[in-house]
Amino acid sequence: MPSPVLLKLGGSLITDKGKAETPNHSAISRLAKEIHEARKSDGFRLIVGHGGGSFPHQAAHKYQTQKGVSGKESYRGIALVQDAAARLNRIIVKELIAAGENAISIQPSACMVTEGGLITGGYLKPIERALDFDMVPVPYGDVAFDLKQGCSIISTERILSFVARKVGASRIVIAANEEGVWEDFPQRKKLIPEITPRSFPLIKRHLQGSSSVDVTGGMLHKVERMLDLARETGAEVVIINGSVPGRLRDALLGKKVVGTTVRC
Repeated sequence: MPSPVLLKLGGSLITDKGKAETPNHSAISRLAKEIHEARKSDGFRLIVGHGGGSFPHQAAHKYQTQKGVSGKESYRGIALVQDAAARLNRIIVKELIAAGENAISIQPSACMVTEGGLITGGYLKPIERALDFDMVPVPYGDVAFDLKQGCSIISTERILSFVARKVGASRIVIAANEEGVWEDFPQRKKLIPEITPRSFPLIKRHLQGSSSVDVTGGMLHKVERMLDLARETGAEVVIINGSVPGRLRDALLGKKVVGTTVRC
């Protein structure tokens, strides 16, 4: 059976990252419908991951959750970050179900552990079983219990990388609110069409972090994770502008679209 397609919905696409806990309901609804249209057309298996956007990042920043446990207040941070991330996940899952998909939430903080911020263990049988049933598992950026520092933040990119190593990936689509990766951000006049391990050092200096609070590292982190994904799975990673109607559907179907392709 072919490996599943992996999709990441970026936090800036599905929320207003400048306003605490503000989902972009119209975008989420449209994206869910495009996902369903693509699956009806092609029948591929799919895992949908999503970022936290304006939901968990504020609490994570306040309590510095990504740095580990430093005192009693850190445990409050763990609880608040997990709760916020899960609440956004329920919104995404609800819209996928409304669009016609049998989507099911996968809570990373309940099935993955980290060590020094890196995922070192995870129980993925529920994801594999959901795929067997042609359901759509939906993991998300979350907090994790860390064996070295007490807690950490696991980005959607790290989660998808871990999942891809275990279950494979036939295609990887990253839907953000930009055309792809810009060489001249924020001017946005020079789109980088392709990134490879050979070209990455030359363009690395052009990549900047997010302008909003983002404890998972901004664009540089995301591109590094995508290179890892391409290297580990052999699949191409396509970064697209999910805010353009129809583009996510076409990218999921493997059609040529405007964006940045990451390959090894």
